[in-house]
Amino acid sequence: MMRKKLIIVAALILSLTTVSAYAGMNMDMSGMNMKSGKMIMLPMTAANGVSAMAHLMDIKASMRKMDMAATNHFMIMFTDKASKKPLTGGIAALKITRPDGHTDKPLRMMAMKNAFGVNIVLTDKGTYEFTVGTRLTDGQKRTFKFKYTLK
Repeated sequence: MMRKKLIIVAALILSLTTVSAYAGMNMDMSGMNMKSGKMIMLPMTAANGVSAMAHLMDIKASMRKMDMAATNHFMIMFTDKASKKPLTGGIAALKITRPDGHTDKPLRMMAMKNAFGVNIVLTDKGTYEFTVGTRLTDGQKRTFKFKYTLK
């Protein structure tokens, strides 16, 4: 049973990486809050020469089948603004501030091909703030913020 769960989670991560890589191909999503099926693109942001594109993917149904609580997968891609090349190395962590104002402990994000991601639980209606702290391969610390309203 555990092996089956691991295979399903690995397949989910692979599919999310593919979707994310496709979404990042020379598209400027800045200023958009586009809802495309079960994937929600968050407005792009930038810090110290690096742009960040993030999205949420609804994974409730898949996780429920495995008796897991996660409702969404948060994924973020970083791009060097000068070279337009993806930044894939380093570390990233996500802090979630919930609609009631409570901020969760940071979640270490898993490095994937061209992105970082983590499964999260969003259940309360209202506005969530996502704060991603990074130390990419250049060693510089950066912070990126995103907001999303769950209706």
